[in-house]
Amino acid sequence: MQLITAPPGAGKTRRLVSAIQERLQEGVSPYTVIATTFTREAAREIAERLGNEVPIRTLHGLGHWIIRLSRQTRGDRVPRIVSEDKSLAIMERAIQELDVKYIEPRQALDDMARVRERGGRQESLHPQVQEIIQRYLTILRADNLLDFAGILDEARCELENPDLREFLRGQRVFVDEGQDVNPQTEWPILEVLREGAGEFVMFASPSQQIYGFRGADWEKLCSRFPDDLQVETMRENYRSTPEIVRTAARLAGPDADAMVAVRESVGSEVTAVDALNPEVEADYVGRRVGEWLGKGVKLEEVAVLARVHTMLNTVQMALRARDIPFQIVGGRRSIFQREETEAALGYLRLALDPLDDGVLEAIIDFPPCGIGVRTRHDLRGDGRLTWDHLLKALSEPKQFRPQAIRRILQVLDLREQYDEIVAAKLPPLQTISRLMELSEIPSYLNGEGDFHAARSVNDLVAASVEFGSLRSFVDYLQGEVSRPRDAEGIQLSTLHAAKGREWDAVIIPGFQEGLIPLDGADLNEERNLAFVGMTRPRFHLTLTINRSKPPSQFLARLPVQASSWPAL
Repeated sequence: MQLITAPPGAGKTRRLVSAIQERLQEGVSPYTVIATTFTREAAREIAERLGNEVPIRTLHGLGHWIIRLSRQTRGDRVPRIVSEDKSLAIMERAIQELDVKYIEPRQALDDMARVRERGGRQESLHPQVQEIIQRYLTILRADNLLDFAGILDEARCELENPDLREFLRGQRVFVDEGQDVNPQTEWPILEVLREGAGEFVMFASPSQQIYGFRGADWEKLCSRFPDDLQVETMRENYRSTPEIVRTAARLAGPDADAMVAVRESVGSEVTAVDALNPEVEADYVGRRVGEWLGKGVKLEEVAVLARVHTMLNTVQMALRARDIPFQIVGGRRSIFQREETEAALGYLRLALDPLDDGVLEAIIDFPPCGIGVRTRHDLRGDGRLTWDHLLKALSEPKQFRPQAIRRILQVLDLREQYDEIVAAKLPPLQTISRLMELSEIPSYLNGEGDFHAARSVNDLVAASVEFGSLRSFVDYLQGEVSRPRDAEGIQLSTLHAAKGREWDAVIIPGFQEGLIPLDGADLNEERNLAFVGMTRPRFHLTLTINRSKPPSQFLARLPVQASSWPAL
């Protein structure tokens, strides 16, 4: 096993992509490469850099793939992944069936998560909660369902099969964001792969571990690594100026405290501004943002990062007062701006017109199935993908990967099923619900843990009840998807949501006790979170505090240029 640790801005994603590209150029089959990362957004970025030829999955996505692989081989039904809302409804059902009083379904879910995901002891739970959880799990099994945590539970069980282990032997495994791996629920899956891997490489940035509340624990994870572990440490930071790197390094752990800035200075010192009160602090944030914009920094390259969402409320008002547009990072986008909506529209258009060539680009690889840019080009040449291209591929199957042929057959079969559904002339809501279910979009999104996206598809289906026909709903949806998107604005984000992102200029308000670090939170992880925020900017970084609370204990470590506002 090789472990590569890297500070922020070191280019570890570029290094990971290059490593996989090198293996492919050496003749390694994409089917023998397993790559995982922490979020769907990161997975999408890596996959795009690889031309979508190698599937990049979250760890839950990897678990779901293992389950599908194993169940389909045995001829068993693949379990359906339920959403958060459905999990809550099943928990409510379990409580009702047991006729238990005084136990809230949400609290029971949280208690269950503490045991299943974060290593808590079931014996520590109230006896009635233990009974409710068992009934909840029984209902899931009876209906062939899995919740989000259950994906990992079931994947670990499937990996006990020696035949499956043998099939997975020799894989090239690449793990991104290793510091966020849960040693109890996720590492056992990776450990099985590592034991039989032809190569196992993990990239990690321990100083950026900020998901302890989800079970991440770097020290515990390290204790499970093999004795022959090979460690490489990257030191370069290509993102930020020397002033920012020097300041942020004071909060870093051993993996990043000696990081070296590659970018040249632009003469902008890191500043800390003490404001009179929260309202004046927010006003200063707006003023500072205005100064950066006045000096030519682009709107989308300015970010305000706060520890909690509520900190951003007064900031928004200050920005409105200056007519500075803004967007919320990690906030829910319009459902008409999501990729799954465009794919859903493609499937609905397919139901209306089975010969419509215009839908193929939208549906052929969503849910992702590994038909990437190169395979599409092999199918269509330089033109637009058509049904004739798919039929021609079936007549020459040896020229294409088996995975591509299977997907083509699946899409053609889906077209026939769609014809039958439309011919049944059911009410639009029932028709669209069935079409979406067969598309497998909801199941894929739930399997990836992207419940916001799954909910957006459910919202689309629910909205169709207001339309008299499938065609009228498709016309409406087509018009909404085609609308111009909102104008760009500066970015407002929590520190957690800022992980993995970067901007030219960043301001962090509320750099004071009670917020950074947050009251009651783990101090080491709070330091990591401050470090993450301070390493997001390329050129400009400002921290602000107000006199309602003492300055953060972290601030005393930082070599910053201090000032007051209003100036004394």
